[in-house]
Amino acid sequence: MDNKYKKISVIGILIVVFLASTFPLFADDFFSKDSIPAKSTLKFKDNRPNRPVFNAVFPTDFDSFMYKMTSLKTGLSAVNKNYTSKTPVKNISNVALETLKPIDNVKIYPNPVSDQLNLSYTLKKEGLVTIKVLDVLGNEVIVLLSQKLSAGDQSNTFYLDSKLNSGFYFVRVIAGSDSIIKRISVL
Repeated sequence: MDNKYKKISVIGILIVVFLASTFPLFADDFFSKDSIPAKSTLKFKDNRPNRPVFNAVFPTDFDSFMYKMTSLKTGLSAVNKNYTSKTPVKNISNVALETLKPIDNVKIYPNPVSDQLNLSYTLKKEGLVTIKVLDVLGNEVIVLLSQKLSAGDQSNTFYLDSKLNSGFYFVRVIAGSDSIIKRISVL
């Protein structure tokens, strides 16, 4: 029996020595750096006919970038394309956006509503104002007001005597291109 174990152990050692001596040869063939492409060599071409095209040029100056974006958003043209500023551009965008916002400070009281709805708001400029009551699904229930109003503080009172069932509704105030929605509860 000892001879059997000696033969098996010698054969095992020979197999291990053989594999150890030949494995580096296989390792060079299978795991060489030439067979695995590097990340920089992988290139994919986008063949879609409507593929997006991006400009690779991004401004390094954040202030000038924000000025250009604000001018695009507000509809103003960036006169000086090389504009750079050390002051925060947030002030410029806030002022520009405030002048474009036609309605502000919308308040509905009392809430919950029983029979009378009071609505106060501020118009920045004269224009058509529409006030609608919408149900939870967004369907129009009542048009409370649709007329041209002058600029300034506005206050309206509407009587809802049995026009609305009890539940939740939305009041949508539309002035120009701006729309503000407030939720009300009707008792």
